Amino acid sequence: MTRNRVSLAMPVSFLFALGLGVIANAQYLISTKAGFVNRVEGEVYVLRADGEDDEKGRASLGTQLRAGDRLSVAANSFAEALLNPGSYLRLGENTEVRAVSVDLDSVRFELIKGSVIAEIGQIDKKTPIEIMTPHGALTIAKPGLLRIDTKESATLVAVRQGEIYLGTRSDFASKESLKITHGKVVNLTGSGQPGPADIAKLDKDAIDKFDAWSFNRAQSLTAANVKALSRSGVLTAGWYRDPFFNFYTFVPSRSWFWSPYWFGFFNNYRDTYGYSPYYYIGSYYRSQGGSASGASGASGATVSPRVVSGIDRGAVSRATDHRPIGADFGSGSRGSGHSSGDSSSPSTSSPRATSAPNASHGASSPSHGASGGGIRGRAQ
Repeated sequence: MTRNRVSLAMPVSFLFALGLGVIANAQYLISTKAGFVNRVEGEVYVLRADGEDDEKGRASLGTQLRAGDRLSVAANSFAEALLNPGSYLRLGENTEVRAVSVDLDSVRFELIKGSVIAEIGQIDKKTPIEIMTPHGALTIAKPGLLRIDTKESATLVAVRQGEIYLGTRSDFASKESLKITHGKVVNLTGSGQPGPADIAKLDKDAIDKFDAWSFNRAQSLTAANVKALSRSGVLTAGWYRDPFFNFYTFVPSRSWFWSPYWFGFFNNYRDTYGYSPYYYIGSYYRSQGGSASGASGASGATVSPRVVSGIDRGAVSRATDHRPIGADFGSGSRGSGHSSGDSSSPSTSSPRATSAPNASHGASSPSHGASGGGIRGRAQ
């Protein structure tokens, strides 16, 4: 069974190498474009750039954004779109974005209003992602996690992992952009580069229901990866749709991959041995889509808001055999040991006995608003 599934996926790699945008083998997504809608909850709409009379249609799993299209999310609703391999753009309620360019070598989105969370797992610094806001552009050239909230007079950008560069892709290429490192919140006003007074320390304990939803999505994606591997044993790298979860999860091209939320993704079931994220205590994740009101684990308790916001880098119990404390997220492969430098034998540490925050924590924090692809695995 495993052999057949892998052999069916072989033409997919070949098609991708030719740059063909197709969906093949039902379970595997091959696309040369970013902006593939992977999850919708509630009312989510797409307005096509070439449509007539500004008529919006309902967006759903499989909606592919084209250049100029707009994706809008109503109240009490959320959406997730695929970007580069292992990377996602999540939209909070009352949010609208425009796909400026969906080509993988020039991904560019515009945040028109609302809040987005960008989870960037892998990226080539030669092809950075640009996000335009009402008060200035920013460029992402390294893996990381950030949240952007628009206000009437400013846009707040919270860099939770990694780093960003203020300015366009052209500014970044000419080294004219300003770097903002993790743990900082920058206030964009549209009046030139921000000064020291516009950059503050991130409130690591502030979360809202959009943060909790994004965390739940990260949990669901790793659950789908592990469950698919439990049936198949081995999967070909790329975006893989698990029918139980009904969305596409990430399969890395190397043995294992740690997301900015510190959840693991694998391409071989043997590498999941000892892996214990919060939801996974003897059984699979209870909620396929996650909960908008809080990120719940199997034990029903609450984890630190710092974990949910993606800031806690010390949650070594989520993965017990690959990642040393303080390691950077990214990919690794088996050989004469793991490239992360950790021991190849499983740790005996157990998952934390706590699980998820609820949305009441830090909702009034100034760092957050009230609202809160040719996509194949590439090892860095």
